[in-house]
Order: sequence, then structure tokens, then C-alpha cells
Amino acid sequence: MNKNTKIIIGIITGAILIFGLLLSISAKQFSNQGKYVEVKGLSERIIKADRAIWTMSFEVKSNDSSDLYRQIARQVDGVTAFLTDAGFESSEINTSPASTYQDTYQNAQYRYNARMSLSVYTDKIDLVKETSQQTLSLIEQGIVINDSYTNYEIADINQYKPEMLQEAIANARLSAEQFAYDSGARVGDIARANQGVFAISEKDPASPEMKKVRLVSTLRYLIN
Repeated sequence: MNKNTKIIIGIITGAILIFGLLLSISAKQFSNQGKYVEVKGLSERIIKADRAIWTMSFEVKSNDSSDLYRQIARQVDGVTAFLTDAGFESSEINTSPASTYQDTYQNAQYRYNARMSLSVYTDKIDLVKETSQQTLSLIEQGIVINDSYTNYEIADINQYKPEMLQEAIANARLSAEQFAYDSGARVGDIARANQGVFAISEKDPASPEMKKVRLVSTLRYLIN
């Protein structure tokens, strides 16, 4: 065997040894990463809404188009006055275009029909809740509200996210540490994390302005 052949064999042998060593290290790391515990962390808050969208609608019927127009104007003015008297600003009150249709059915009682909606977009949460319970007083003016619905919102949920996420992660860590303690092991680094979704719901039907904000994060910790 000549000298060049011995050198080539030596290089190949060295490469095989190095490759085997790297493979062994990688397998060990893979094995360690395969030992993990996946836990969930909960954070929950009861937060009062800071924005309300209150929508009211009513219908007007007549056999005369001019009378229909007058009725629409009167009822819009009546509802607007009701709202401003309660304490809302005119800039918070919006009126939608009238939705009108003509009933050509032979036995129709009214030929012209219209539906109107007014909405209040405001941060006066308590005033909305109080005033929305007083709409029956409009009946005295001949205004019958067909639908009244209020949507309460948290305008800037982002201000609560960092603290809630931190709490969810801390609670997940506690669960992982308890699992590791019971197993005689130790919790390592986070191998994978899923922040989760911020779910917002009503605390209860009687207080729709109070929102339950819930976050469930899923984390995977390495176990040593």
C-alpha cells in the first residue's frame, strides 16, 4: 500500500469518526428535546366596556308619500330629542338613510312603508344602559321602537394583553413545575409556545357592559 493510499484511507477514517461523533451529539440533543411537558396557562379578567353602540329602529306606514315623509321627520326628531335630553351629544347620534318600499298588493293596508334606524356611538356606558331602559316613554309621542340593541365593546384590548399574557405564562410554568416535581425531573426552557386567543364574552345577561376576558396559552417545556 503506497503512501497516498494510506493518506486517503486516513482521511476517510477520520471523516467517518467525526460524522459518527456529530451524529451521536445530534441524537442526544434530539432525545433531550423529545422529553417535554405541554401545559396550559389561564388568565382571566372582568373588564368594564368603554364603548357602546346603541341601535334603535322604528317603522312608519302611510298611504300618502308626503305624510310618510312628515312622519319620518317627526319620529327622527323625537328620538333625537329624547337622546339629547338624556345627555348625549349630537355628534354621538347618527341616522341611517330610510329604507322605503311601496306595497302594491291590492288588499294592502298601507301603500308606503319605511324603516329607520338611529344609533348612538359613545363612551358613556352608564348613560346608555340607563337611557335604553326608558324608551317606553317614546310611546307617548307615538314613536314605537321595534328593535333596540346595544353592543358594548372594549375599545383597546391591547392595553390588557401584556399583563394577561405574562400571567398565563406564569400559571403554565407552575403547572409544568408541579408535573416535573411529581416526576422527579426539572423544568427546562420553553420549546414551543402558542399565545392563544383573547376571548371576550358577557359576564352575565344582566350586565352586558361587564366583559369577561379570557386567555388560555399553551406552552411546551423541556424536561431535564
